[in-house]
Amino acid sequence: MPPNNVHGHYLSLYVLYMAIQCLLLPKVTPEDAAQQLNLDISCILAIQQTCYLQSRSTVPKSNTLHLAWKYVQNEAHHHFTNMLHISPTFFEILLDLIQEHPIFYNHSNNSQTPVQTQHAVTLYHMGHYGNGASLEDVAQISGISEGSEFEKAWMDNQVDFWRLWHEAWVMYE
Repeated sequence: MPPNNVHGHYLSLYVLYMAIQCLLLPKVTPEDAAQQLNLDISCILAIQQTCYLQSRSTVPKSNTLHLAWKYVQNEAHHHFTNMLHISPTFFEILLDLIQEHPIFYNHSNNSQTPVQTQHAVTLYHMGHYGNGASLEDVAQISGISEGSEFEKAWMDNQVDFWRLWHEAWVMYE
């Protein structure tokens, strides 16, 4: 069965390279063979653990979600409420309640988006429907990658909570 992703393709090619190397290279000492085995294992691990194996171009994003923080500073709370469908005071109360949850922290080299922003993106998405709630629109308005929003869409499809979540009475992580 052929590999169905880039990682599988690269692993197949590397295993083929290892087989050809064993067939064509002259006999080696046990020390050289052990060194080559360590190198092969390191390469296979690097292929499996690297998130992006091909170069990627960046997609320019314009974060207009930052306007919500400006609206609060200028006492124009109705704009904040219009954007996130919640008052600034209640936004802060909810943020205080959720910000220490382990879901907002990872043990990765890449830091997560700040909890305040994740909270605002969720509220923005929940407060919009139709074309305004599309994956691309939410990603553009928040200045985050579509991949981050894709994870949420994948969860919707897997669990089939979309209708309940869209009606804003069920949330899940």
